Amino acid sequence: MWIDLAFVLTGFIADLVLRIIFPIDTSLRLLAFIPNLGFLAFLMISIKKPMLIAVITAAALGLSVDLIHHQMLGNVIAYPVSIYIVKFWSSQLNESLFEQIFVGIIGLFIKELAQYLILFVFGITHLTINSWFIKREFLTLIGHVPLLLGLAGLNRYKFKAQKTLAQNKQRRERVLWNPTLKP
Repeated sequence: MWIDLAFVLTGFIADLVLRIIFPIDTSLRLLAFIPNLGFLAFLMISIKKPMLIAVITAAALGLSVDLIHHQMLGNVIAYPVSIYIVKFWSSQLNESLFEQIFVGIIGLFIKELAQYLILFVFGITHLTINSWFIKREFLTLIGHVPLLLGLAGLNRYKFKAQKTLAQNKQRRERVLWNPTLKP
């Protein structure tokens, strides 16, 4: 659990660094790159969790992101919706690198679409969906592909480390029913 938390926090720290390197043009005169590595790290972790826990945790994470960034509670709705859809859909996939990148891009697309719909319904944005995705999402989705390669590699490394720690803990247990102990 602590390793998962550190993984997600590392993603959010990487988001802060990327926002310094690639500032966001709020007037949307230029193409914008919105870093979402924290969300994508959470997405990769939540695929392994039970549905109810993943959705509730996504809502809590979305609320905390909204409160930190002083936003209008768009993430508290967008995070659980995207986690629910991706988790439901990803149960049909394997865990190859290509599929992890594909699931990450689809999850990011769903999150951004949900945020756009929330902003449009509340009248905060008057952009059409075409201009929204051309100005904001095109570069964001394309730019996350190489970042997802590194994130998927870190996720695999994290999973192997967790598995090794669990095996070492199980080997240290001294009980009769433990099948890993040799008599």
